Amino acid sequence: MSEKWLEELQKNIGTCWEWHSPAVQIGFRYAKPDQDDEFWEIWAYPAVQEIFGGQKDGETVWSGFNFDVLEFLTDFEPEEVSLSTRRHVDPSELTFEGRFRGQNVFLHLCLEPPQDAEATEIVDFSGSRGPVVRDKEDGTEP
Repeated sequence: MSEKWLEELQKNIGTCWEWHSPAVQIGFRYAKPDQDDEFWEIWAYPAVQEIFGGQKDGETVWSGFNFDVLEFLTDFEPEEVSLSTRRHVDPSELTFEGRFRGQNVFLHLCLEPPQDAEATEIVDFSGSRGPVVRDKEDGTEP
């Protein structure tokens, strides 16, 4: 990602995000504006985790979270903030339409991962220390 403001937005979202259980990343997707649209559309959501070891080996889960909206809004210029409950395909979400670092943004803060999101983290129950969470792409063996 070459857009510095976009990296700053992701960092800002991470600062306001507090996990309910061990996790290491927030999922992000984005779409640049096309000719008919002036907003970047961005999705942030809890990462899908794959369980390794134990009775639930191979299952996928995700961690709930708290999000500090007031803290987020100290660095985001909102035009509209709304909450949408679960729809057939899309998860429930809190949306922010406005400006961040001079860019027009439509942010979907998804309250659960999208249905097509794949596991990007491993929750490893194979050791004696309790669960250890790691990035699925780091290549280390459990």
